[in-house]
Amino acid sequence: MRDASPVVAVIQARMSSSRLPGKVLMPIAGKPLLWHIVHRLRLCRTVDSIAVATSTDPRDDAIAEFCGAEGVICVRGSLHNVLDRYRLAAEQTGAKTLLRVTGDSPLIDPCFVDYLVTAIAQGDFDFVQLAPGALCAHEGVDVFSRRALDWLTANAADDPVAREHVTSYFRRVSGAVSTAIVPEYKPLAREHARISVDTADDLAFVRAVYDELQAPAGDVSLEEVLKLTQEEPSYRQINAHVRQKTMDQVERHALICCQGGRNSGLGHVRRSLSLARALRDSQGFGVAIGVDGDEAVTGLIRAASFEPVRLEHPADLQGLAETRNFSLAIVDVKDWLSRADVASLAKQVSALAVIDDISDRRLAASHAYYPPVPQAGALSWEGSSCQPRIGWEWCVLGFDPAQLMPAKLTQESAPRIVVSMGGADPLNLTVIALKALGSLEQLVRADFVIGPAFADPEGVVARIENASPHFRALRNVSDLSSVFAGADLAVVAFGVTAYELAALGVPAIYLPISADHAVSAQIFTAAGLGVALPMGVSARDIAVCVTQLMGDEKRRNAVRRAGPALVDGRGAANIAADLAAVSEQRR
Repeated sequence: MRDASPVVAVIQARMSSSRLPGKVLMPIAGKPLLWHIVHRLRLCRTVDSIAVATSTDPRDDAIAEFCGAEGVICVRGSLHNVLDRYRLAAEQTGAKTLLRVTGDSPLIDPCFVDYLVTAIAQGDFDFVQLAPGALCAHEGVDVFSRRALDWLTANAADDPVAREHVTSYFRRVSGAVSTAIVPEYKPLAREHARISVDTADDLAFVRAVYDELQAPAGDVSLEEVLKLTQEEPSYRQINAHVRQKTMDQVERHALICCQGGRNSGLGHVRRSLSLARALRDSQGFGVAIGVDGDEAVTGLIRAASFEPVRLEHPADLQGLAETRNFSLAIVDVKDWLSRADVASLAKQVSALAVIDDISDRRLAASHAYYPPVPQAGALSWEGSSCQPRIGWEWCVLGFDPAQLMPAKLTQESAPRIVVSMGGADPLNLTVIALKALGSLEQLVRADFVIGPAFADPEGVVARIENASPHFRALRNVSDLSSVFAGADLAVVAFGVTAYELAALGVPAIYLPISADHAVSAQIFTAAGLGVALPMGVSARDIAVCVTQLMGDEKRRNAVRRAGPALVDGRGAANIAADLAAVSEQRR
């Protein structure tokens, strides 16, 4: 057995993580994620010292301060060249053996680390990995020799995988260095839930585990987590939809531009957030969201764990696009950008898509996605290389129906009606619907969703509360899907909400806020999903329609079957996968 000492655990960490910026200092059980990694590594018998390899980017000053407070060696180097940071760490510490530890592994197992270090030293190997097919419920650590690091810097310094993922190069290029193949580590030899923290849902999973086990920071063992997720599979569902990046996948970024506020509503923003989540969780992209909107809109984006960039002029979008190397872009606006603006952005990315856009902006895009509305089929694409995609499979919702908990059954005798007129309700349709429901002879319970951009929210709430003890005003609703789920009927402004209700199987009455929406709503009537009323609708028109639908249980049951069959909630995932494939091919 060779002398492998000093063995130095090098944690690669930065504040600019593509999928969850700032995650390394986000708290878990009252301590930063990075603290958990350091704490677990200090329990290893074979590790002599710990270093954090971060960058010289000013954002990473906070990591340097953490290291100073915790007595951990801090090495600072290139933001984008992780391999060179390991070179600097090895030179600064004199390491003979290094651990590559990712900054997303708060549940790292000390005994597993010791198992790997012992294996690499026994035969004077340069890298160690488990036998092919061996199960291992562990992520975020590799052990390799200083010789292997020197070989990488001399022979693969320009390889994207080596520069970003370091040891993944040895898995991709077998035989590059001498490798110890070791049997499975029996205590962790099992299937497992995601345990690394790449996204907000991953962080929620680890926090939920700590809450359930009531353990002090750093004291939850990986075996305890595996036991919990086996006994309580619901914990796995918190982040089961998040896809792990492959070892060959280099960092990719996507730019989304959306619009929202009092005049344009929040449909574009909610739709953009679904696309952002799909790109981040399913395709591994870091996502930047530029938005033409107010504080209510940016607050909605932050609540979804994305950092918004306020855009006041189209030129601001070009400036945002220049901040990093974006692979693709998505534009989902109502009236903010011109065709020329989109054309300028398209020159900076491999693929650019517009969503449900019938303006001439679409002609400057590479891809355009539409539900099967009449306007989409009638569009001309002459002189454009844009590829249109039209069908129910491209419908983007503001939530994922698969993530919903089943609606609880209630003993209420009166039917429940949900009224939602978008984030802004520019035509004051909520008040018209209130008059309609207040005039019904049948007793109904009604929930009125008050959007964050309503012109007079207090006044509308007061009218609702004074109208009936069975009516409720719902403000600051963060999860519209839970409000819609289980409703007997919905009265809504046509838009993204119409597709969401269809996915949930809720019969609906659609009130258009524009002539274009009035045309689009007709496909829902034709598909048997609800009733589209004309522009300029009156309270009496709504009341008559509600009475008819509530008296036709057979028709409502048909909607509950037809809606989810047409709109399955996979639209955002379908678009994300399509664009990711296109951008990768073009790259």
